[in-house]
Formats: sequence, structure tokens, C-alpha cells
Amino acid sequence: MFKAAVKAAEATSPYNTYDSILERPSGSDPSQNAWLTLQLRIKLKFADSKNTVPGLTVQDSTGRWCAKDSDGYLFPLLDWPAHLIARFQREFIMAAERAWNWQFVLITPNNYSELDYPSGNLTIRPNVLCLFRMALIGSSGGLYDSSSAAGPLRQGAPHRTINVVNLSLATTQVSLAPGIPPAPPQKPATKLIPRVEGLSWRSNSDNYDDSDLFNPSFWNNDHSILSNTVGHEVGHALGQCHIMGLKGIAAYKLDGAQANTLPAYGVGSSDPLDVQNIMGGGYRLYLLNSVSWQERIALHTGLPASQWTPTGNMGMPTRRMAAALTNTGLAPATW
Repeated sequence: MFKAAVKAAEATSPYNTYDSILERPSGSDPSQNAWLTLQLRIKLKFADSKNTVPGLTVQDSTGRWCAKDSDGYLFPLLDWPAHLIARFQREFIMAAERAWNWQFVLITPNNYSELDYPSGNLTIRPNVLCLFRMALIGSSGGLYDSSSAAGPLRQGAPHRTINVVNLSLATTQVSLAPGIPPAPPQKPATKLIPRVEGLSWRSNSDNYDDSDLFNPSFWNNDHSILSNTVGHEVGHALGQCHIMGLKGIAAYKLDGAQANTLPAYGVGSSDPLDVQNIMGGGYRLYLLNSVSWQERIALHTGLPASQWTPTGNMGMPTRRMAAALTNTGLAPATW
């Protein structure tokens, strides 16, 4: 079986949030591996006092517009100027693709020949490069970038809409929204903000703030590690839960009872590398983060995801067999 394109709706949750395309090489270069590109189409909504989002943009007791973060704190909000919108779009694509594109290769099973291609007097069995492309859709419905750089499946409805707020960098103290009870010491009624940065306003998979890109907090004080907020949230958009859920603990999966607790991020794990994963509190990718490609290639090929072994060796070579053997049926059944 070989299916070139798979739409999000053809997959099952949680890996049904993106499209994908599997491509064979032309044969001009016998060292060229195949490509599996995950295509994510995102619509960014730049929320402010003129473009409000219920539950996100709210007015405080003084009438000032604020953005409520995932913990319920109200941060003073600024309206978006056009030049910052353009900058956010450009840098968001760069940050997302830098984190997830060209990170893994899936090794083609020895008995799968549907990707084979002729090159001279050889039959080539390529492995599969794991690629990622993001296309941004504007408020008018058009693409931010309509060129091929936005991905082979850039046209179509957005897979996800993400709200982005522009926070005042002059903020020094914030308070919980009315109706949200404090839970000291982790969640006091008011808290000081020494500097507005990427981790000051708590983002989630649906709501970002400008500092996630413009003032990123590379050092996560809560976990004492380097962090990557944009990469983490894009990982969720690719169907990945937090690290301990990826490792198979049911309570920490996307629909688990403890999906968003600190232990789900790897905090307190016996393996110190867990919290450093991009789906923990850190920035690192491990081979288990290839799961979005493994799950999708199963739909392209009909082989179980478990048969597609990932590697981080991006130079994994193709395999070669004399065309005279494959064309006459004399090649071994697996190679």
C-alpha cells in the first residue's frame, strides 16, 4: 500500500490535527531518501481591545483591557500595530519549523518496497525524512506566504486557530481575575512581575502572548532548565501530550486526569532527562517525539507505526539492490 496524501480527518485522535504527504524521490540521486511532510495550517487571531476574545480579553475593575492567562492572572493588554503582527507571523513560522523540521528519519522496514525507485542500474530503497511545514492563514482567509516554502499542502482550512495577545512590558504586578481563588504559595492573589518575559504570562495550546517570541524566557526557573514555549505548544498541535504521557502513563495523556500537572511535564521523574524534553519543560527532542510521523506513516503505508524505527541520524543512507535482481524477482524478500 502507498497513499501519497492523508488528511487530518482520516486519522484518529490525537494525531488527527494535521495533513501529511509522502513523496518518493525522482531517481536522479540514489542517495536521496523519501520525504514525509506534516503540514500544519494555523490561523492566528491577534486579540486586543478592538478584537476581543471571550474569556481571554477582559476588562478589570478600572475598565482597562487585560489578557487572562492559563492561571487566571490579568495582564494589561496593548493593541496590535501592523508591524508587530507581521513580525510575529514571520518569527512564529521560523520558531516552529526550527523546533520540529528535519529532526528524525524513519527507517523503512526491510519488507516494504512501495517507496523503492529506480536509479541507473540500481533499485533504491529509501528511508523517510521527517519534515514539518507550517502555513499561516490571515484573517481574510489568505495565506501569509503562498509560496512552496509554506509547505506542499498549504492550501485549505486551518487545522487550528490560536489567539495571540500583546502585553504591556511595563507590568510589574498582576492579580487573579474575579472569581478565581488563590492557592498560595504557588498561586497567590497577586504576584510581582520582575520582568515581562515568555514565561510571565502562562500560554497554552490555544492562547499565546507576544513575549513567547519577542521576549522568550530561555531559562525556566520552575524546572531549572532551558525551555521552548513555541516548540512545546506546536508539539501539542501535532498531537503530542506531555512527556510522561508520551512515555505511556495514562494519567498524563491528553485526556488523562493529571494531563496538565507538573509531574506530567517530568517534574519529579526518576529520569532527569524527562523534564528536559520539549514536551516536558525543556527544549530537547528525543526519538519518542517522532511519534507524530510514525502514526501518520502507518496511514500512508498500511504498516504499523511500530515497524517504522526512528533515528536521529539525518544522514541515514538508502539501501541499494541491483535492478536486474529486483526486476526479475530474484532479489531477497527483505533487504
